[in-house]
Amino acid sequence: MRVQLFATCLGDLFFPDAVSDAESLLRDAGAEVDFVPQQVCCGQPAFNAGHRRAARRVARTFEKAFSREAPIVLASGSCATMARHYLPELLDVEPYDVWELSSFLEKLGASAPATNDGRTLAYHDSCHMLRDLGVRDAPRRLLEQSGATLVPLERSDLCCGFGGTFSVRQPEVSVSMADDKLAAASDSRAEALVTADPGCLMHLTGRAKRTGGLPVVHLATALQRGVGGGDG
Repeated sequence: MRVQLFATCLGDLFFPDAVSDAESLLRDAGAEVDFVPQQVCCGQPAFNAGHRRAARRVARTFEKAFSREAPIVLASGSCATMARHYLPELLDVEPYDVWELSSFLEKLGASAPATNDGRTLAYHDSCHMLRDLGVRDAPRRLLEQSGATLVPLERSDLCCGFGGTFSVRQPEVSVSMADDKLAAASDSRAEALVTADPGCLMHLTGRAKRTGGLPVVHLATALQRGVGGGDG
C-alpha cells in the first residue's frame, strides 16, 4: 500500500527522528512511503487561535501538496485531527483519508519489533487523539507487542498543559499541569513516559529537563528503537 507521510511542523522542526522512525515503521509494515517535499503545515496553530483567514491560507499548502490517491499518515494526533476533521470544513473540500500512525499500523496488521523487552512504560493520551480521533488502545497494544510492561498512569486522559496557544496564554497553569503529569508518571514507577503527539512531547520534555523528570519519548521512537533509542 502506498501512503503519504506528513511530518507536521513540530515533527519537522523539533522531532525529525520521530518522523524518520514513523517512516521506518510504515516501511517495515509493507507500505510504500511517499514524503511530499512541498508539505508545510495544516494550519492548526492559526486555526486554534481563531485566525481562520490565515489558517485557510496555510491549509491551502496542504491541499496543494497531498494527493487523494493514497492515505495520509501522521505521527501526531492533534494534526491528524486538524487534517481529518477541520481542514476540509475550512477549505470547503471533501475529507481526506487521514490516519494517525498507530491506528494505521493496526489497520495494516503490523507487529511492533521487540525493542522494549523488560521495560516498564507509562502512556499519556493526547487530547485530540483520544477525544477527536477515538484512538486509545492501538498505541498501548503496539507498546505491549514491543515487549513493554505498561503501568497505569493516573488520569492518563488528563491534558498535559500544552494545548497549543494555551501554554503561551496561561503559562503558570500550563506548567503546573505538566508537572502533575510528570509526577503521576514518576509515581507509576515507569522508566519512561510515552506519548504519540509532538506537542505533548515538546511540553513534557521541556519540563522534565528542568525538573529532573523521567524521559518522555514519542511513540514512533519507542516502537522503532525503544525508549532508550531517541532524543526524548
